[in-house]
Amino acid sequence: MTCTLFLVRHGATAANAEGRYVGWEEHPLSADGLAQAEAAARYLSRFRLTGMRTSDLMRCRQTAERIGRATGLTPAPDPRLRELNFGRFSGLTYEEIARQWPEELAAWLADPEHAPPPGGESLASLRSRALAALPRQDGAVVVTHGGVIRTVLAHLTGRGLWDWRVPPGAMVLLRWDGERAVDEPRVWRPEAGE
Repeated sequence: MTCTLFLVRHGATAANAEGRYVGWEEHPLSADGLAQAEAAARYLSRFRLTGMRTSDLMRCRQTAERIGRATGLTPAPDPRLRELNFGRFSGLTYEEIARQWPEELAAWLADPEHAPPPGGESLASLRSRALAALPRQDGAVVVTHGGVIRTVLAHLTGRGLWDWRVPPGAMVLLRWDGERAVDEPRVWRPEAGE
């Protein structure tokens, strides 16, 4: 059975703006992030939706709460939708990681599928838990993180992880059959006036 999902990346945080690897750390939405969440909520309020799952991290819960108010849906938190656990890379910028963990960074970049950041998790682990958390119901909303969305899209389309640009506040219209995307997923960010 083919179903349509709306995948929503949480709105921006101050850490996103600073280029930090956030992972499982808790960060609230910034003013820009709140506006992005409101824009997503207004856009989704046009559709007949059937349910909403969200990462249990604060930035996703704040985004999902706004969508819930606009759509009448109650967000169901699911820790399987969390961002990649970056372990000791968490809270650092790429430059800081390269200075403090050069060998570990090189190993992770060479094989992120199997080599996790120190104290973190691999992309294979992220993909497994994220795919298991995706609802198999038409019209569901999933509020999650950029890494989760890119990993899911790469797997379902057979394209590369970095082929997908999913900025804060963006959403993806995904039609899938439980195994693969049935057409090209559409990625966009609703504007404040939409």
